[in-house]
Amino acid sequence: MKKIIAFLTLVLFAMPFVKNFSQEESSNSGAVAQLYNNLAQVYTVQGKEMSKEEEERLLKNLSPEIKTKLEEVKKLDKNKYYQLLRESSPFSALVVPSLSGTYSYSNGHALSLYENSYKERNEKIKKEKELEIDVELYALKCKNADKANQQTLKKELQSSLSQLFDIRESQKQEEVKQLEKRLQDLKESLQARKQNKDEIVQRRIQELLGDSRYLRWE
Repeated sequence: MKKIIAFLTLVLFAMPFVKNFSQEESSNSGAVAQLYNNLAQVYTVQGKEMSKEEEERLLKNLSPEIKTKLEEVKKLDKNKYYQLLRESSPFSALVVPSLSGTYSYSNGHALSLYENSYKERNEKIKKEKELEIDVELYALKCKNADKANQQTLKKELQSSLSQLFDIRESQKQEEVKQLEKRLQDLKESLQARKQNKDEIVQRRIQELLGDSRYLRWE
């Protein structure tokens, strides 16, 4: 569930930038929809055994480092391996290729800001996923280790959990900043609308009566 929340947060975070684009690039929303469908599938089958074909298909999207760690998990707990593999794969394709070379936008700054924010968010998600795999791997190793090695593995587990905690707290701080910015924008909008109530009401009357055409520039 935490991964779904993280993904939805990502989509909501990108929306203020996306709305500045022309309708031409709206076809890219298909990629977002596909990622959402992938996530839905992950959480309906997590932990269940998979076919060799599915396993190979999911592994090919992962980095060599993550593959190595997952192989270690597989040797210790196959069900946990299947779960982690399914959870890891959808996030491997989150980076959106640069669109600036394909389309022309009136607001190039908004596009650049959107791309940079998306990539930065993507990197944090990938790092979080790698740390989650580390945590599961160290926990499994610790359970199967002798007392001589357990202390070392516990330190590794503690270090990974500490880093994972910091990343998640950082994400929460970003969410708070976004909510504060949204709240400030709403307050300013509300204040402006109060100050211009009469004008807004008159414009709406003209729209309802079909007189708004006289207010057009051309």
